[in-house]
Amino acid sequence: MLFVLQIQTAVLLIVTAQHNLTSNGTATQSSLFDTGKGEPENAIYPPISNHFDVSICSHTSNTGKEAWWMFQFSFGSAYITDITIYYREYLASRMDGFKLYVTNTSTIPPDSDACYEDGTGLPDITQTIPCNQLGKYVIYYDDKGSIASNGRDEGPIVELCYVAINDNVASDGLVYLHPIANGNPPASIANDGNYTSCSKTNGVNVTVQVDLMKIGIGKGMHLTFGEPIRKEGHHVVYASNNSNTWNIGTILYNERSLPPEIKFNAIFRYLTYVFYPDQGQPSEIELCEIGISGCPPTHFGPFCNKTCPNNCHGPCDLENGLCTYGCSNGWTGVECKQ
Repeated sequence: MLFVLQIQTAVLLIVTAQHNLTSNGTATQSSLFDTGKGEPENAIYPPISNHFDVSICSHTSNTGKEAWWMFQFSFGSAYITDITIYYREYLASRMDGFKLYVTNTSTIPPDSDACYEDGTGLPDITQTIPCNQLGKYVIYYDDKGSIASNGRDEGPIVELCYVAINDNVASDGLVYLHPIANGNPPASIANDGNYTSCSKTNGVNVTVQVDLMKIGIGKGMHLTFGEPIRKEGHHVVYASNNSNTWNIGTILYNERSLPPEIKFNAIFRYLTYVFYPDQGQPSEIELCEIGISGCPPTHFGPFCNKTCPNNCHGPCDLENGLCTYGCSNGWTGVECKQ
């Protein structure tokens, strides 16, 4: 018989912001401006500004070849929702034509599609770029170069003064674990951005539920366990808009194995993972992090970089941006502009 998780089984924590993951990894770059100057790790520490100095910003040398800055996560893969960049002040020309990647390899040039590629015109030197991808590396890449104000041709140069790498739309929500295991850390650590802190529980039909606090668009999920689940059984993921009737919601995944990433396109408020062991035997899980990639209800598109119409009632369609749940009061039309 399916266990129905009740909402009163412990509200653990509301997380009110995304997590910057740059404290969990290392930064490298293609070259160094000078010994001890322009180090790649300068970009992951404050100050948070465009003010330039080789002691606080990264700086590659002008080799005439491609230039890059790379961040590698220390714990493996992470869901990246967006990346904030503060480039060197007054030098948007050196940023012109850059590309941003979230990848699973450190190959240069990157071997995956860019989550962002700068278009025509000079870019803003401060940007927050949505990516919504799972990966082990974040790479800022430039193979274009620029023309200096004196007309001199400059090869690609990377000068990043601050970079924030944010993860997980679940970090704005509530996490529930059932059964509740006395004496263990709370389930809230499963969306705190720390992949080394874990919470254990055991029982029949162990259940993890994330409440996103509002209806949104999910594109995939990632579960990180401290220890593998040793029992045989079915791993099932449900999407629903009600915390008490999740077991009659949409089944997004139902298999006997659990891959590192589960992809889907669904609109929901609650995401519920349940492990159903064979023969109904108790099982134990040690959950360290749950990540949900997706668009906030105000955005759509492959990288969630397009804005929904202002007058949508709820999220818009992930692919075409039309108002899925109709218009706010007084507005009509497929884009709620009338």
